[in-house]
Amino acid sequence: MKKTLFWLLVFNIFFMTAQITRVSASEEYIVEKKDTLWDISTRKLEDPFLWPKLWNVNPHIENPDLIYPGTKIFIPSRDELMQIPALPDKEVPMAGKQQIETSKPKAKPKAESKSIWKYAPAMQRKHIIEKNLFIASGWISDKYPGIGEVISSPTNQKMASKADIVYIKLPESLSPDKPAFIISGNDDAMIKKRFFAIRDIKIVEHPVSGEEIGHQIRIAGILEVIGMDGNTTKARITDSFENINIGDGLLPYQELEPPLIPETVRTPNIQGYIIESHMNSYLVSEGNVIFLDKGENDGIKVGDVFSVLREQPAEGPIGKIQIVSLQPTTSGAVILQNSQEIKIGTKWGQE
Repeated sequence: MKKTLFWLLVFNIFFMTAQITRVSASEEYIVEKKDTLWDISTRKLEDPFLWPKLWNVNPHIENPDLIYPGTKIFIPSRDELMQIPALPDKEVPMAGKQQIETSKPKAKPKAESKSIWKYAPAMQRKHIIEKNLFIASGWISDKYPGIGEVISSPTNQKMASKADIVYIKLPESLSPDKPAFIISGNDDAMIKKRFFAIRDIKIVEHPVSGEEIGHQIRIAGILEVIGMDGNTTKARITDSFENINIGDGLLPYQELEPPLIPETVRTPNIQGYIIESHMNSYLVSEGNVIFLDKGENDGIKVGDVFSVLREQPAEGPIGKIQIVSLQPTTSGAVILQNSQEIKIGTKWGQE
């Protein structure tokens, strides 16, 4: 009897030790000033590219580019993170779309998991960049792409914003009485046709070579045609990312979804220079969108990650960027993290 009690005691001590060891592999961490998920993954998990999975198990963090001092995050062990399966693309719901359930026989409920670590309810791939910033940031174009214009407002204001009414000029082929506005078989005579309000910001020149790159185009907002005022097309501003000005151009609206964080991150051997920023700031930092002098023709893909490189006094990394949009010879990227302010004209590439 005494021997049995002795072995039971040994077993309990062993079991408790194993449980404590397993718990200690996971930890709670309080975010400090200048922390990024990239840095935390590097320090705590010894792999910066695990930051998307770290984000996924902390669903209270809405935007990985915006984590604040004092935020509590949970850090599983590296082994636990590596065991989390990625959802196949077909199982990833589209942002902003409601999932439709299919009729299937009800399965027996599974026993509640006894895992010490509590994961997020659904492991879904997340977006690299917030949707409104992705839309508003625009692109660099060889030619100005506008097809129409914001010409005035009922109150003669020079600037307008969300919910305001403006008058617009459209090409004749897109006039409200043309077929492009008609819905076949619908009682309504006219679709609520939508347009992007775009702005030709400047001609971008390469900060190192001086070569002319193209037009910087920014999306200021979204308009919806609501009818006619005499012979003039009237539209309501449904979304504004900045003030919409008289003289801004128009482009037909299309759904734009920000890219998902890739399951496998590439860092190809490509390098170049930062040529402009979304809001034309000379100094940029974490969360800002920038434009690069290399694009799809150079082999870049959306989701690629590169280092931002200081050249003086000695070359070294001062930040990380990730590609969010592509043009043939240019691309847009978001700054994931930086150790010092980044200047237009700074080099980027592999470390």
